Amino acid sequence: MSHSGTRQIPHDSDKENAMDINLDKQVEDNEPTTSSKYEKILNNETYDPDQDKDEKRWLRREYRNLISETEEKRQDYLRSDSDGLALNIAKANELVQKVKNTHEATLDSRLLVLTSDLGVQKARRMKLDNNAFDVDAYISKLITFMGGRQVDDDDEEPDLDWNAIGELASHHTLRVPTMEFILGPLSVEQKERVRGIRQTVAKNKNDMVMPKQLEEKDIERQENETTKNVRNIYNILMEKQPINFFEFIVNPESFGQTIENLFYLSFLVRDAKVNIDDESGQPILTCCEPPTGDEYAEGLIKKQLVMGIDMNTWKELIEVYNIRVSAIPTRQSCTQISGKWYG
Repeated sequence: MSHSGTRQIPHDSDKENAMDINLDKQVEDNEPTTSSKYEKILNNETYDPDQDKDEKRWLRREYRNLISETEEKRQDYLRSDSDGLALNIAKANELVQKVKNTHEATLDSRLLVLTSDLGVQKARRMKLDNNAFDVDAYISKLITFMGGRQVDDDDEEPDLDWNAIGELASHHTLRVPTMEFILGPLSVEQKERVRGIRQTVAKNKNDMVMPKQLEEKDIERQENETTKNVRNIYNILMEKQPINFFEFIVNPESFGQTIENLFYLSFLVRDAKVNIDDESGQPILTCCEPPTGDEYAEGLIKKQLVMGIDMNTWKELIEVYNIRVSAIPTRQSCTQISGKWYG
C-alpha cells in the first residue's frame, strides 16, 4: 500500500552526483564545438590575411608601446601594491580580439611571456617579503571572525566557532563536506627505523692473484698501418699511372678492402700528391708534385669531393669495368702472436 503524502529524502551521494552532472553540463554548454571553431576560421574571425593595413599598424604600435612600458616600469610592477600587470593583461585582452595575423600574434606572445616572467618574480618576492603577509595579523583577524579573542595567557584557550569559518569557505567550493580526521585524534605509533648490520666479506689472501707485470720485451712496436698503406698505394700508382680511378681502387675479391683503398687514396689526393683528371669523361689518376705557395697565391683552389660506395655499386663497377684482378694487391689480415702485446 503506497502513501502519496510521503517522499524519499535524497542521500548525500545523490546530491553530489547531481551537482557533478550539472557542473559537467555547464562546462559542455560553455565549451565551443570543433565545428564552431572551424566556422570562425572560415569566416575570418580568427585569421584574415586581408585585414586593413592601418589597423595592423595600429595594433603593432600599441603592442610595442605596451612592451616598452612594461620593460621600463619593471621595478614598479614588481611591488606588492602595484596592479600594473593586471592592467597590462586587461589591455592585451582587448588588443588580441583584433589580432588576425601572425606578426601581431607574435607581439602578443612576447608581451604575454614578459608579463608572465614579471608575475613569477613578483610572486617570489611576496613569499620572501615579511611585510607582504603578516601571519600574526592574519591569526588575529581569524580569531576575531570566529568569535574568539586573543589571550595573553598561554594556558587559557579561546572559544572559537569553527562553523563560521567553515560556512565562509563553503561558498568558494562545490565539493560536498566529508568527515575527516586530523593527526591529533588518532593514535599513531612512530615507526622505528631498523638499521641493518653491514657485513664485510672476508677475502682469502691465498686466492688473490697478482696482476701480470709487462716488460719492454713483451711489447712489440708496430708501424702505423695507415701511413704504411698510404705509402704502398702511392708506390703502386707510380708504376701503373695513368690509370682509371675505379680500376685502381676496386678489389673484386673484397668489398671491405675496396673501401680501405678509397680511404688511403683520399690522403694522397688531400696532400695534392695525386691528381684526378676527368676531362676525358672518366676519372684518371696520375701522380703529381704538390703545388707551391705561389701557385695558391695566384688563385689555385682546392676542391673537395664526397664519394660513397655501397655493395651494389661495388658489384656494378666490377661488371662495367670488367675488373678480375685488383691493381692493389689484397692485404693479408694481421694475426695475433701468442704471448705478445702490440702497442
